[in-house]
Amino acid sequence: MTRVVKIILIVNTVIWLATILLSKFTNGNFLFVNLALTPSSIFPKFHIWQLFTYMWLHDIQSFNHILFNSLFLWMFGPTLEQKLGTKKFLQLYLICGLGAGLVVFMTGLILNPSMMVVGASGAIYGLVAVWAIANPEKPIYLFGVLPIKAKYFILFPIGYAILDFLVEGSTVSHSAHIGGLAIGALYITGYWHPGLIKNKFLYLLFEHKLKKIKKEKTKPSPKKQNKKQPPGGGYWN
Repeated sequence: MTRVVKIILIVNTVIWLATILLSKFTNGNFLFVNLALTPSSIFPKFHIWQLFTYMWLHDIQSFNHILFNSLFLWMFGPTLEQKLGTKKFLQLYLICGLGAGLVVFMTGLILNPSMMVVGASGAIYGLVAVWAIANPEKPIYLFGVLPIKAKYFILFPIGYAILDFLVEGSTVSHSAHIGGLAIGALYITGYWHPGLIKNKFLYLLFEHKLKKIKKEKTKPSPKKQNKKQPPGGGYWN
């Protein structure tokens, strides 16, 4: 258990327990109304802080919500924190959470502006994407038994989000999952940078010509081909 992962787990658990207590003794909805991500509150009301605060709240009616988010963070977080370092790992977590929040906001404005979204799923799915891309061949043991390569495991959360949308139609909440995966993938590959996208596009556009030029450069010149080889024997052997 690494430092930042431990702190995030503790903070999420404390806030979840606090919201349960507040809901019992007071009108608990005021926390969710003000801190949950609601597209109609961000625009036109400009409650911008919700893009950050929503990722620290969890559904108080469902223990599974915080349980599975905590489990995934515990599974993938420590390895990434050890590789990236404390500051970069925290930066990655927050970027994935904020990016997923922006995706929820944009899709929510179109589909369901009044729907409230909470949870660290967007940030954690981003970590899963980074882990899978960085370790594509490493096995992940599904249910602790079935080994699946990371590059295939990443298809499960994507498939789950799409399937749940087709069955339940809860597009806005699952856009956080897809958004987190996308932000994590863009972060680790570097394709968020416009210059890299431009260079990749130009390379694909002129790939054939570049290979042809490279082939011509590696071809030996006529002078080298006609150059006499040193005589055998003596010093040349």
